[in-house]
Amino acid sequence: MSTRTYQFGKHRPTGLVGRRDLGEQVVLGSGAVTGLLLGFAFSGATALAAAGLVVPILIALAIVYAPYRPKGTSQRRSIYRWWRINRYHRKALRRTGGVWVSPAVEAGVRRDGTPPDVALAEPEGIAGMTWVPVTVRGQQAVVVLQPQAGCVTAALEVTSPGLGGKDVGEQVVALERWGELLDAFGNVEEHPVKRIQVLARQMKSDPYAHQRFVAQRDQSAATASAPQWLKDSYDVLANAVSTSAEEHRYYITIHAKFTRDLAAEGSARGTGDDGIAAAMAMYLDELWSRAEDADLSVVAPLDEGRLTALIRNSYDPDHAIWDIELPQAHAFPRNVDVRNGTYLATRAAGSTESWYHATAYVAAWPTTPVGPGFLSPLLIGMPDVIRTFSVTQQLEPNDKAVERMLSEDTNNQAEMQRNRQRGKNIDPRDQIAASATGSRGMALAASGAAGSAVVGYITISARSAEELERTKRTTASRARNAGGLRIEWLDLEHGRAFANTLPFAGGVK
Repeated sequence: MSTRTYQFGKHRPTGLVGRRDLGEQVVLGSGAVTGLLLGFAFSGATALAAAGLVVPILIALAIVYAPYRPKGTSQRRSIYRWWRINRYHRKALRRTGGVWVSPAVEAGVRRDGTPPDVALAEPEGIAGMTWVPVTVRGQQAVVVLQPQAGCVTAALEVTSPGLGGKDVGEQVVALERWGELLDAFGNVEEHPVKRIQVLARQMKSDPYAHQRFVAQRDQSAATASAPQWLKDSYDVLANAVSTSAEEHRYYITIHAKFTRDLAAEGSARGTGDDGIAAAMAMYLDELWSRAEDADLSVVAPLDEGRLTALIRNSYDPDHAIWDIELPQAHAFPRNVDVRNGTYLATRAAGSTESWYHATAYVAAWPTTPVGPGFLSPLLIGMPDVIRTFSVTQQLEPNDKAVERMLSEDTNNQAEMQRNRQRGKNIDPRDQIAASATGSRGMALAASGAAGSAVVGYITISARSAEELERTKRTTASRARNAGGLRIEWLDLEHGRAFANTLPFAGGVK
């Protein structure tokens, strides 16, 4: 059987001034208009007219095109692109001084054991949340309402899809079943769930924990009278057990916007937040069924304990992810420090050491054909790196997806035609990306499947800033091995970027 490959297109917004978004076009246009007005105003003085004409245009070009790297960052972007990022970072520093302190320890609990509202504050970068418990298939789950973000989410924990351990035919079948799951949500116009996130959480585990347990067992009084042959047989069995230095957890999150349809569905099932949560529980049950159809084994829905443990382990990898007895008020660590532009520092209560985190987004997906397991270098190829990889898909019906593909293909062809007319060489990667966009549009039109816009983020964690820098280089290298994936670190905004790798399906414009 021939190996099936996949291609990603290359989104290229174009306009009157080329590959620029609307804000950049406004800056360039304003510079040109200002230059013309000043040139006309000082037309009586040739030198002043020339300066008035040229200077605003040069300033606009510098703002949009000139690369710039602020102090304490590692990325080179234009002044225009840094402006919004710097504004967010300054606001974050003004709000908390750059260090958010959890109020959960001082707030304590009420007489009934529940935390007061003040204890449920969220750190920098996390939108305000309300957790509503629900029941799905007889199991406890939690629905997260985020009024500030205008959305509601819920998640399932699933077993590893295990693409790396399957042959090519099984990998293709698994991906086709996953496509059917996406199609069931995205191709129904009135379905409120239009965003699905897959989280892959990789943590360090102790490969020698079992051997230490065996040694402690041999020294205990309980095994003193055990026959020697039983001890020997257990040692043989322990040596035969395969241990790993890494533990993997996988999650699927569904995301629905607050709309009239969702509100109507919620009001039919209850009042206020409880009604919205009940409606979302129904969609989570549907996701459960679709996941089983896609041959994904569901471990359990995320209830308050599981969600708290996942969030806390993401900020504080020392905290066991299986500690599901932790109350919601302690989902976040004691301190979250966003002062440094190149990382996010977090520290747990009672600890003197911090964890350092950095988040990158996938700036360019592979433009050359890749196999089903092209992300393996990032998912299973870094055994010493604590990380979370998030892939979020924004779904849309087939008709809209085909229209978007036509628009992107038109932009691609127009850009290449402009380069031909200017006598410029056309980048072969652009040709491959344009071909991939066109072929994807043909596939969508032929199959009638839903379309999706894909975004990816990866967060890595380390014990020191120096170790984090080494881990960044390793991660960037492994990303290049993953079909030419290109990532960019989100300097000065790691606080809110970190939230994109939590089970809230964020990070999509």
